Amino acid sequence: MRSWDDLYADREFHWEGAESAVIEIAAEWRERGITLIHDLGCGAGRNMGFLQGEGFTVIGSDVSPRGLAACAVQLGRASLPRTLVQADMTSLPFRDAAFDATISINVLNHGSRALLQAAADEIHRTLRPGGEVLLTVLNTWDWRFGSGEEPEPNSWMLADGPEAGILHHFFDEPDLREWLGAFEIVRLERERGLQKRSTAPGNRPVHRDQWQVLARK
Repeated sequence: MRSWDDLYADREFHWEGAESAVIEIAAEWRERGITLIHDLGCGAGRNMGFLQGEGFTVIGSDVSPRGLAACAVQLGRASLPRTLVQADMTSLPFRDAAFDATISINVLNHGSRALLQAAADEIHRTLRPGGEVLLTVLNTWDWRFGSGEEPEPNSWMLADGPEAGILHHFFDEPDLREWLGAFEIVRLERERGLQKRSTAPGNRPVHRDQWQVLARK
């Protein structure tokens, strides 16, 4: 089974440019006095760098040493702080109620349903009361759903594309609401658009389909 550390050996996965949802939430969070943010699965640092440039204090965590190394380089080029922690999303090395907010963009798709539940529980534990989490996760309309082998319902070991060999879970709405049952869901939107970083077999363009979620502890 491939890992994200394998993928970060390829500079194609050192993405740049903050996610639109992160850009949109920044002004709202600043107005509400949010200062300390956890970027769970920070990867090469595209969202972490943006938020720090907007004046937030951000701690980035990722399981991948290569991802963290790429993040350190990208933040260093921008002369931004590099507070980075190697950590598994199911066992975060942070105290209870440590953060005002958490972001996790295109991260909480990767693994079994039980593993992703443990990650959601850790996000809840490390948020202060009233703290918010911004997530994007795959839904069952995504073009990759049904690709490869299905070891458990709605979890597929992908057969094609750059993430072939990596287990992905795809959430339908009831599953997503159960997964985030400990939170109040503030906003839930289905987001669709051209996927610029992936192609279907034969180098054909594809359209992403995912959930964008803002939830509150």
